[in-house]
Amino acid sequence: MKRRSFIKGIGTASATLPFAGCSIIPKKTFNGYEPKGEIPRRTLGKTGIKVSTLGFGSHLKKELIADPETRDRIIKLGFEGGINIFDVYEEGFHQFIPMGKSLKGIRKDAVVSLCFELSTDKMQGELDFALKSFETDYIDLYRLYSVDDDRFAIMEKNKKAGKIRAIGVVTHDEPTMMKHIDRYGDSLDYVMIIYNFHHNSGFSSKNYPPNDYSALIPRCEKLNLGILGIKPMGSDAMVALAAKEDFFKDKKASIAQAMLRHVYNTQEIDSTMPAMNNMEEVITNLESAYNPVLSPYEKTLLNNLSEVAASTKRAYLPNHYKWLENWATRTV
Repeated sequence: MKRRSFIKGIGTASATLPFAGCSIIPKKTFNGYEPKGEIPRRTLGKTGIKVSTLGFGSHLKKELIADPETRDRIIKLGFEGGINIFDVYEEGFHQFIPMGKSLKGIRKDAVVSLCFELSTDKMQGELDFALKSFETDYIDLYRLYSVDDDRFAIMEKNKKAGKIRAIGVVTHDEPTMMKHIDRYGDSLDYVMIIYNFHHNSGFSSKNYPPNDYSALIPRCEKLNLGILGIKPMGSDAMVALAAKEDFFKDKKASIAQAMLRHVYNTQEIDSTMPAMNNMEEVITNLESAYNPVLSPYEKTLLNNLSEVAASTKRAYLPNHYKWLENWATRTV
């Protein structure tokens, strides 16, 4: 089934704030909107799996969880527009079954990305439930956040059985990822790391290690590990700060698209996956991927936002995300 066939019948969805990748687009553009560009694809390391440079993030608002029909239209617009990698969470979001329904008929053209969330004794059941929900014999990308030998062994066992195509790990800091690569590098296929215009490297402090990727990314390249980037917009709080400081009102460029283009222009990052919670966000993000080059003006815009964020001394971040600022680059 071709991507273009899904565009028919896509309706409108309202938004109150430019959130997680959305600039303001008049509602009339939703009716009959047809993606007319192509999203570049990159090979995810040694897996051989081709992924769109723009992926579909897993986090979604509660109201969208309660509105599966709108969520379905959003997913299909993303696929129609050229996105082929979809990251999904089950715990807290309950998206395995609805996402399985949205991808029905196009499963072989989609790359499903999941994370083991349950305890070690429940991992096999978690995987089997995912296979059933997606009506598939395999999950393309499965990763660990909580990593140990027993959990990794379960991943390897299922990869050998053909139920998982590629094994990954996700961390929020460089030293932890380095340790995982030290121990499991020969068996790893890809990694998932924070990558955006503001939080890519940092400084030593009492409680937080530096998060400098200058050694990590070349190491991944040497081992031919794929790299998936998360938090391309620096968290919802960064988007809210940009809105508060009127960055979304800039007529010369879209700050949301600039954030994404910054990641696209790092060739080592195979795909970046912002959350998308309405049609505006999907359209804005698609248009950024169709024209992925970061302009000098956009770079200045990101530098300005980075400086504003730094000047708040973490005040823009909620308590559970204040650690992000320990790894701020300050400038692009």
